[in-house]
Parts: sequence; structure tokens; C-alpha cells
Amino acid sequence: MSGLDTVHLLLFSMSKKAFIIAIPEEVQGINEILGSPVFYAGVGKVNAAIGAVELIKQGFTEIINLGSCGSKKHKLGDIIRIGKSYQDIDCSPICAYGLTAFEGEAPFIELDPDLPGTCFSTDYFYHQEHQEKYSPDYLRMIETCSVFDMELFGIAKACRKYNVKLSAFKWVSDDGDFAQWEQNCAVAFHKVEEMLIAGK
Repeated sequence: MSGLDTVHLLLFSMSKKAFIIAIPEEVQGINEILGSPVFYAGVGKVNAAIGAVELIKQGFTEIINLGSCGSKKHKLGDIIRIGKSYQDIDCSPICAYGLTAFEGEAPFIELDPDLPGTCFSTDYFYHQEHQEKYSPDYLRMIETCSVFDMELFGIAKACRKYNVKLSAFKWVSDDGDFAQWEQNCAVAFHKVEEMLIAGK
């Protein structure tokens, strides 16, 4: 049994919540939300996964991911609660796009079966004026998923491995045009705060 598994078993009955966010600019640099700490993991799936594991090592048994995202389906400022997380990975011809080779699992991680929102986590900043650099599979996921980000799948994979509860609130800050990203983040984050307070 690994050290992380031991930590998880010892703390299984305790509810200890933390928020994980990519960068301070998304939430105006705050250190806590509703009394729970905020952890800034950095941009990208690798940083996000490392950050989630660090929180699990510290004994947190519930992680909430907040963050900005892009969307081709929803308008700026919309808040999307995520039910399924997909990743941008291409191991073909070993397996189909979206699957990790040799793992034999579904192409998504389910956060909540009752939520229709889907998030596609990619290692590319999607830019609507540079379509030629993306693969057809990538563009299909950008078009079909509710939103796209660069972190959630990494967090979801860590939480699934260690059986830690995960939820995610994403706010649409752009559609591939980053001109007013920080301003849009500020407005949408306050909406998320209100939702969290209402559901406390």
C-alpha cells in the first residue's frame, strides 16, 4: 500500500475541503473561499495533477476545481458545472483518440452522473484564428464538449485514483479570443461565489 493510500484510509471519514485553481488571476488572488483554502496549481494538466496529489497528501478529502474556460456552445459569463471530463491525447494507432494507451478505460472521467456539462482538457491554448494547427479530432471535441480548459482532466485522474470527491465549476471567459479574459474572469467568479454560498 502506498503512502497516499494510507493517508486516504486514515482520513476517509473526515471531510476536509480545498479549492484548486490554475492561477491567481482567475480569482483575484484570494487565499480561501468560504473558509476553505485555495491552492494554485499552475497551468496545464501536469501541473493540475501534481497539485491535486499534493492536496490529497495533505489530507484533503474533497477538492473543488474552479476556473475559466473557453466554449463554442455557451456565452461569456455562463457558469457550467461539469459532469464528465475528457482529455486531449492521441495514442493512435494503438487506441482511439482521447484514450490513454494500455489503460483500457472509458474516454472520460465521470464527476457527477446527474450533470450534463462536459469539459475537454487540452494542452493547447485554443485560438479561433489558427484552426490549421489543430487536428480534426481536437476540433471535434472543441465543438462538441460544453467547455474546454487545460486542467480538469489531470485533477480528475488524480482524484479518481485516490477516491477523493471532486466537483468543478467552470466559467466561460472566452471563445478563443482572449482580449478581455481577466475582466471576464472577475465577473464570473463572483457568480460562482454566490452559487457556492447558496449551496453551503
